[in-house]
Amino acid sequence: MSTPSQPNTLGNASLALGLASSGLVFGLGLCALVGVQQGTWIQLAATPLFVCGASSAFLGLLGAGVGLGGLLGRGRSKATAVVGLVLGLLGVCLFLGVLSAVQRGAAG
Repeated sequence: MSTPSQPNTLGNASLALGLASSGLVFGLGLCALVGVQQGTWIQLAATPLFVCGASSAFLGLLGAGVGLGGLLGRGRSKATAVVGLVLGLLGVCLFLGVLSAVQRGAAG
């Protein structure tokens, strides 16, 4: 097995996008869940939290796509592409999970 000769720029980009997405969605989701639990200020912050969370989830979707592209290159390391792909999908799944939890919490 030979060592990769070139850096995987798509993998690196995917890793950066996946990290940003997962971190931002986690932080925004935590704020939204605390706001629903407290029940006082969430009405004021719901729209900005949703827009920022959806934008961060979109970064994850982009990161997953770029990571998939990084997996297809030959002679390049696949590790960063795999991690970026997983983190990007994690950001999207976190957003959908938090959205579902907020809707259940706001209804109940």
